Amino acid sequence: MRTLTPLLRWTFWAFAALAAIAGVMLFAGANRTDDFFSWTIEPPLTAATLGAFYWAALVLLAGAARSQSWAEARPAAYPVTVIASLLLVITLVHIDRFDLDSLFGWFWVVAYCVVPPLMVWALLDQRRRPGDDPPSGRPLPPPLRYALVLEGAAMLGAGGVLLLAPDAAADLWPWALSPLTSRAIGAFVFGIGLAALIAVRDDDAFLFRGAAHAYAVLGALELLAALIHRDDFGGDALATWIYVAFVAAVLASGLYGSSVARASSRS
Repeated sequence: MRTLTPLLRWTFWAFAALAAIAGVMLFAGANRTDDFFSWTIEPPLTAATLGAFYWAALVLLAGAARSQSWAEARPAAYPVTVIASLLLVITLVHIDRFDLDSLFGWFWVVAYCVVPPLMVWALLDQRRRPGDDPPSGRPLPPPLRYALVLEGAAMLGAGGVLLLAPDAAADLWPWALSPLTSRAIGAFVFGIGLAALIAVRDDDAFLFRGAAHAYAVLGALELLAALIHRDDFGGDALATWIYVAFVAAVLASGLYGSSVARASSRS
């Protein structure tokens, strides 16, 4: 069994701490981003949505940091690296939107210039460690596999549009987005879609447990954000209901996956 390297474990813990802080600033402080964040985010629903992504990432990263083997941490490692790399590119493209007269603005820029290279270094160090992955355990139930395929594919597609065509995405999204917030949300949506499809490829209920917990937390927090900031939704009722239904499906998949993972760990 390939154990987790100390470098990768501490990298996960460091990123989990950053995600926890960002989640507080964005979810709890959704109405105060002009004072306490790297750039002003409007409407508050957008900030709370990003905060929910960060808190879900906290759950994913903390679970990976506590893993005993590389196989257990791998489902988190690659999506997190993709999200961080995309956010670095987005930061450089929209550098003029950041408040570089404040500590918050510079902290974001420096953090995302450091995080992706550090993650790549830690992954390369991990892959050089000798050992074999454990044999596959209990497979995912077919309904969960089908749900993850559909949700993962939908998120990859939506994330791609949000990233590459933010103006078009703004016409379809249920509330107002700027090009920067469209791409920031798109980075997370794309990475989470990748995580869902990695889980399908691995087809191992035990390995899915960390991602399942994060998936459930994400769905619950996104629904809570939508409830708290419901006045920020636009006038397109159909787009709003599609969004809410999809997030509810993510929550259901996460809860189901967590239950299956617990049963697998006891078997």
